[in-house]
Amino acid sequence: MPWNNVDLKKERYEQWRIGYEMIKSFNLEILDSLLDQIAVLDTDGSIIAINQSWVNFSLENGGDLHKSGVGSNYLAVCPKEIQDGIVQVLTGTSDSFTYEYPCHSTAELRWFLLRVTPITINESTGAVVSHVNITDRRLLEIRLERKERLYRHIAENSTDFISLHTIDGKYIYVSPNFSFVLGYSPSELVGKSPADFIYDDDIKKIQLLTDNPHEIGEIKTVTYRFRCKNGNYIWMESKYKLVLSVDKVSDEMICVSRDVTKNKQKLIELEEEKKSLRKRVYTDSLTGISNRRYFNRQFKKAYQTYRQDGIPFSLVVIDIDYFKQYNDTYGHKKGDECLIKVADALASGVRKNDRVCRIGGEEFCIIFPNTNEEKAIALAERICKKVKGLKIPHENSNVSKYVTVSIGVSTISSSFESVNQEELFQLADQALYQSKKNGRNRVSFN
Repeated sequence: MPWNNVDLKKERYEQWRIGYEMIKSFNLEILDSLLDQIAVLDTDGSIIAINQSWVNFSLENGGDLHKSGVGSNYLAVCPKEIQDGIVQVLTGTSDSFTYEYPCHSTAELRWFLLRVTPITINESTGAVVSHVNITDRRLLEIRLERKERLYRHIAENSTDFISLHTIDGKYIYVSPNFSFVLGYSPSELVGKSPADFIYDDDIKKIQLLTDNPHEIGEIKTVTYRFRCKNGNYIWMESKYKLVLSVDKVSDEMICVSRDVTKNKQKLIELEEEKKSLRKRVYTDSLTGISNRRYFNRQFKKAYQTYRQDGIPFSLVVIDIDYFKQYNDTYGHKKGDECLIKVADALASGVRKNDRVCRIGGEEFCIIFPNTNEEKAIALAERICKKVKGLKIPHENSNVSKYVTVSIGVSTISSSFESVNQEELFQLADQALYQSKKNGRNRVSFN
């Protein structure tokens, strides 16, 4: 038995014997098998039994069993807070008492949980005192606290916006810097969906994330416009990642967002600049219609579509009649004005998908997609009349007192499989020559 190793003084022998008689009904072998340090107190707080773990801990840590062993009063060696707790259990004013405390050694950090529960001994109230080593749990708590403080520090000081969402998108947590840029306090966002603040045209981007959940760990990026509290919108870029919640019960989404308004504005300006440049590259500077570069591109595209899908198209080549004489008579300024008026008439006299281009001085071309010979000739006849209907005076024309045009038309369809792109243009140009030869101000087909 543990107390056989203790050098008890003779004057305490009688006290020990009484305690032994009181505790003899206990199963001391079970008490000794417990790893926790356990002592049994009588109603006055005196120790009447201890287990082997209590003895070992005292001996290993420089303790004095004369002060904390059998026969000593445990209340005498306890801090007042613990004394009061033990007394409350002994007097029946409390069902139990617990107290956590550090007990570090030179070699390691340690924490213990003191637990006091009542016990009836010979119709008197005693107490069982146990010291449970909770070092592993406490170290884990400290690590978690440090991580939590670290993550909170990162979230609160990051220039990015950090938020946590339910699987259907509702805010669970938002970092404080949301309020600095967006104007909303965290309480104004938690419980609501980002869709409540997103520009209508961009809502579908967010809905795709919630309607089609992705794999845990996979990162999804979305860019959208977010309404600030002052009513203005800013561009946000968010990276969403599906994670397992802290309680490991449900999935959540963690989101890192940033204000990309400046970058987005630069991209928009760059895109507008590209469009403007593209327009300048493919636009005739005088007339405002498409130029020869654009015609070559569209002509090639129409021909490739025909070769791949068998969709026919027609090509129209147009020349202003006696334009040199017009310039000689009225001057180049009036000649430019004439070109602009004719270009406007051509552009307004075709269908939506037809392509009107100026390919040279007074030469124009029109591509009629998915248009057969009959329809192309009818459209060309209409254009011819429309230009003459402008009634631009041309006193030195040999065909009319007004400006007129000559037109050549060619069509490619399944019956012209052997005709290549260059040959098709030559056919239209030959038809134009035929119109000029036959008196001008007319349409010819080849």
